[in-house]
Amino acid sequence: MSPNQTKETLRSRLILTLILVAGLALRLHNLDRYSIFFDEVSTLLVSQGIVLEGANQKEAFATRELSDSRFWTTPAHPQKQVLRSFTANEIYTPKAFTPAEFWAPKSIEDYYEAMTRSDIGNSPFYYALLHPWIDIFGFSDYSIRLFSVIFSVLIIGLTYLFAKRFFGINTALIAAGITAIEPFFIAYSHQARNYSLTFFLTLAATYFFLQIVENKANKNTFRLYVGYVLSAGLGLLSHFLVIAVLLAHALYALFFLRTFKGWVRMAIAAVFALSGVAWWLMFGGGVYTLSSLQYQAALYKRMADTGGQAFGNILPATPLNVFNKSLPIFADLVIFTNGLTDALGGKKNVAVALAVALILICWYRFKDKINTPAWLAPRFPYLLVIIVAFFYNNHKLQFCILSVSLFALSFIPDLHKNADRQQKARLWMLYMMALVPTLFLILMSFKNGHTYGIMQRYSGFSFPYVIILLSLLLQYYTTLRHEFRVLIFVFLAAQLYFVGLRLKEFYEDRSPKYGYFAVPRVPNPYWEAAKKIEANYQPGDTIFYPAPRYEVLSEMDRTFLPYSIHDAQITNLYFPKDAQYVQVMDMDQSERIWIKKRGRSEPLEIMKLTGKRYGFE
Repeated sequence: MSPNQTKETLRSRLILTLILVAGLALRLHNLDRYSIFFDEVSTLLVSQGIVLEGANQKEAFATRELSDSRFWTTPAHPQKQVLRSFTANEIYTPKAFTPAEFWAPKSIEDYYEAMTRSDIGNSPFYYALLHPWIDIFGFSDYSIRLFSVIFSVLIIGLTYLFAKRFFGINTALIAAGITAIEPFFIAYSHQARNYSLTFFLTLAATYFFLQIVENKANKNTFRLYVGYVLSAGLGLLSHFLVIAVLLAHALYALFFLRTFKGWVRMAIAAVFALSGVAWWLMFGGGVYTLSSLQYQAALYKRMADTGGQAFGNILPATPLNVFNKSLPIFADLVIFTNGLTDALGGKKNVAVALAVALILICWYRFKDKINTPAWLAPRFPYLLVIIVAFFYNNHKLQFCILSVSLFALSFIPDLHKNADRQQKARLWMLYMMALVPTLFLILMSFKNGHTYGIMQRYSGFSFPYVIILLSLLLQYYTTLRHEFRVLIFVFLAAQLYFVGLRLKEFYEDRSPKYGYFAVPRVPNPYWEAAKKIEANYQPGDTIFYPAPRYEVLSEMDRTFLPYSIHDAQITNLYFPKDAQYVQVMDMDQSERIWIKKRGRSEPLEIMKLTGKRYGFE
């Protein structure tokens, strides 16, 4: 490994600027072209202290009266008693409401309840930042997603700083370039969710942590500890799964933090970092989080065992199911193999590709011990890959990329062997951060008995470290003999073409992997409906919203009525907060927003929502 050159030049600064600009452009492209979906709706409502389905908006949507019974029967299930409300002896009768009532002032308890019911008490720091952001920039899809874009671009810059500090300027520029084009980061910059902020904070925490561990002189450590406590603590308050990152830090400290004083200081820092989330779980809006997580785990386990699927394909946590679910996560962490597990089919083809990779590895390691004609030796790697390609019956180029990518990754031990002692320790940090978050998900999957939690976004903390490792490898390949160097770079360049195709699919909203939708969404129908209503509403008119049936099954359910009010809630987000539009729920239909115009018998249809409730249908 070359010496750790960290001094910047005008050239390196210009390259970084171009990378940041390109990364920003990729993240802004089509940012608001497609509608918000269920998770983003939850984000918007929670950020305003509103529970999805209105559990803390009872006075806005209904009138309350006392009753001797907490139970009522639905027309669909006249013999079945269903919990009527969250407070005993209360009955709610639907009434007309206005945007002004919808936007009634919220207390801190309302914000706590919104996070508890709509996001299991997760992400209070994210919501604390998003609320003033919305106050300044508004509710448009562009503005709410722009918040994520900013932190996604900051991840590019912080990856550069991390790699520069520990691995040198060339590694930093390559890593920043890969981060800029990584489909995962681009996809989650297009979501008004906590992920971009969380990934940024965990990378910052590791940046401070590694400096603390390596600071032998104990100089200027106070600012490092403060930085670590803030970034780790606020990371936990942005997403609870940041605990997996802190576990990786603890594991690294176990092997590489050598001083007793260092252990005491890190223990104190850990207490401070955990104090915020501990308070939140015991006294704040997360008091029901652990019980909610237990309820979810039992629900998903029941779905896995019975085959009843409401949240995707949830399977029992058998070794084979967990392996099949986690393999794409590990593969997609590496841009060399991104998407290959989804694209490549056929056990025979996969076996052949793996065999080719093994032959390439063995050939590189033992070629000097094999008596080979002089004309064949430098050509053997190309001929092997090209000839075998004719035997694949689909995706020939991608199977070749798989073989060459596995061969390319086989140089990680060589990279490690050539590193000095300090660099080897830093490499161990990359390995741990690459593996521990996903291994944590796998462990929790076996514990809970289902595969639901094994998702790329829940282990996305690993991406910057894998990217830095790949950046080191790309430099190492330049030291290989010509035939191996060309083989690797040619096929990795071909893989960039397929990465581009995946980005194209994402930008067209045809990517279930990154955008969750195979059929492109329309632009936000609720925003459009709100603007139509503003343009057409006159005093004396009444706005009608669809009222799909919604059966209340437990005290943790979000609603208090026998029908869903989410269409009305989302539309009201886009009205002026002091508007006096008269609105009611139309319990005779479940698809249309319409206006009953004063003096007219014909309804004015505003929006038909069939097929446009993304994540609600």
